[in-house]
Amino acid sequence: MLISKFNTENIEQEIETFEQKRSFTFPAQYRSFLLKYNGGYTPKTSFRVGKNDSDIRGFYGLGAAEKYYNYAYHETFHDMDEHLADGLLPIGGNSFGDSILIGVSPHKEGKIYFYYHDRPKRYIELAKNFMSFVSKCKSEKIGHIRTIEERLAHMASIGRAEVINDGLIALWQAEIDKFANLHQEELV
Repeated sequence: MLISKFNTENIEQEIETFEQKRSFTFPAQYRSFLLKYNGGYTPKTSFRVGKNDSDIRGFYGLGAAEKYYNYAYHETFHDMDEHLADGLLPIGGNSFGDSILIGVSPHKEGKIYFYYHDRPKRYIELAKNFMSFVSKCKSEKIGHIRTIEERLAHMASIGRAEVINDGLIALWQAEIDKFANLHQEELV
């Protein structure tokens, strides 16, 4: 699995503060992952949920992690408390808003689960531990990132030039900026 890790500055203190605040301890494998990577982006990464495939956009981090993948941001959502009451902590998500969670209670310790946000509350066990889950994830290296000019030409070639506006171009530029500087490495 490939990952583009977040800043790990002061991560050990951030982990301890978060654990104390939330009254749990990260499972050992996940704690080691946070110490080394502090979460990170996982573009073009997928895994199986039963007979279905799902992507994973990234793993959450602490402190200097990117805003939308930071536990400080996710703490504002009420479902984190609901999951924690069930002995689970969200650790990442897919592009549909579904969650990947890790067990933090004694009988679920370290197990990885999947939760569909729009279905009746049910957790699907994916793996016995974090590293087992990671081994089931498949990533592709990010290749060429199309320029604004290439995207404009493509939209014109498919007869969709009329949908191009300043907002779409700004969105494209933000995507180009994000992925052009992304450094992917093998998660070990």
